[in-house]
Amino acid sequence: MIRGILFDMGGTLDGDGLHWLDRFIALYAGSGLTVPRDRVRAAFDEAERLAASDDQIATAGLDEMIERHVGWQLANLGASADATLHERLVQGFVRSVRDVAATNARVLADLAGRGFRLGVVSNGCGNVGALCADLGYAPYLSAIIDSRRVGLYKPDPAIFIHAAAMLDLRPSDVMMVGDSFDRDVRPAKRVGMMTGWLEGCTARACPEPALVDLHLRRLAELPAAIDMRASA
Repeated sequence: MIRGILFDMGGTLDGDGLHWLDRFIALYAGSGLTVPRDRVRAAFDEAERLAASDDQIATAGLDEMIERHVGWQLANLGASADATLHERLVQGFVRSVRDVAATNARVLADLAGRGFRLGVVSNGCGNVGALCADLGYAPYLSAIIDSRRVGLYKPDPAIFIHAAAMLDLRPSDVMMVGDSFDRDVRPAKRVGMMTGWLEGCTARACPEPALVDLHLRRLAELPAAIDMRASA
């Protein structure tokens, strides 16, 4: 029986299955700046590396975080002087995330209203709590597990055991919902959790169907999918 639900943050609660990298690649493509995918990937990875240890990011809300992230990307691409591009990328990213967040906050409100204990498990930069507050998720969460804060990182199964304990539930009573098969689905199933795989709007081949209890294209499908599973 599902009593608690854990969610990934990046690409799940704030992306509905769309990874940050893919969102940035689309924004670059629409900006008029022609950048090969591997160069965007390298710039993105460098920004992620810097964000993971940046003191200012550790307390930042969404807008400030993306301002710094985009600045690091553009510096890596040699385009840091282009203030117009910087603003376009920041505003495009933030606007799309906030649109998704508004819908997913309502999903969390629905699930919390049904009595589920909810939490977030994220390989974060220290600011997952700040992001949850900024995006309207915090009132519905019983636990926020930020890897930088707890010193545990997905896909280490230990972070999922810790998250279940924070919800005061056994892992077998918890479902983990995330967009990454390797960081969310596999390790959560390994500790005995149920799993929901958020595929996103583009169909993806499932690496190992036996590990997935619920297949989701959008997070808004989750309440009805849980109801269907309970009545089966």
